[in-house]
Amino acid sequence: MKSVEAPKQSTTTSSTPSNTAPNTAPQNDADKLKSISGNSQLILVTANGTSTRNATIQTFEKDGNGKWNRVMNVSGFIGKNGFGKTKEGDGKSPIGKFSIGTAFGQNGNPGTKLPWRNITSDDVWVDDSSSPLYNTWQSRSATQGQWTSAEDMTHRLYVYGFVINYNTARTPNKGSAIFFHTGSSYTLGCVATSQSNVVSILKWLDPAKSPVIIMTPTQQLANY
Repeated sequence: MKSVEAPKQSTTTSSTPSNTAPNTAPQNDADKLKSISGNSQLILVTANGTSTRNATIQTFEKDGNGKWNRVMNVSGFIGKNGFGKTKEGDGKSPIGKFSIGTAFGQNGNPGTKLPWRNITSDDVWVDDSSSPLYNTWQSRSATQGQWTSAEDMTHRLYVYGFVINYNTARTPNKGSAIFFHTGSSYTLGCVATSQSNVVSILKWLDPAKSPVIIMTPTQQLANY
């Protein structure tokens, strides 16, 4: 009996386009943001709502392909009254996207590329809203009489930190002395985390990569 040859299967590939779209879903919180295309480093400080003192601090860096990769994910703290600063002394941290200013410390530069300033006993940050020096770092001896209230930069929590450029227009009573600094509890409006975390972030930050800090309740991430 002759064997019957089975029909050959077609090897023709269908030209019908696939309905499967590439995976464009956000891989991390930085991917959800629309306002950071001009930045390559991001510090993201988020909290659940506006009334908590507890925050999550994440750092991200953009690679050569434009992809945001998370570098650090740690716990931290914001103002004792949460997010939403509107005036001097309200105990709240500001909400917004801010550039990063001078780094500072009491034990010498730990290796940051940011502009660095050693804190001395003569250094103060003016928080007198009626002073023309409001929200600036000054020499106590050189500016005596030009303000009635200022914060000593030799504060125990300012071992290491950097200035968050909030209220750079120095609008009276809008708030002053907003820093990212060492700490293990709530602040009066700054952002705090452990000394080891602060030092790691200082060493990582690079002005050439246009770093920014975004501070927001998680529920408002879409605003950025």
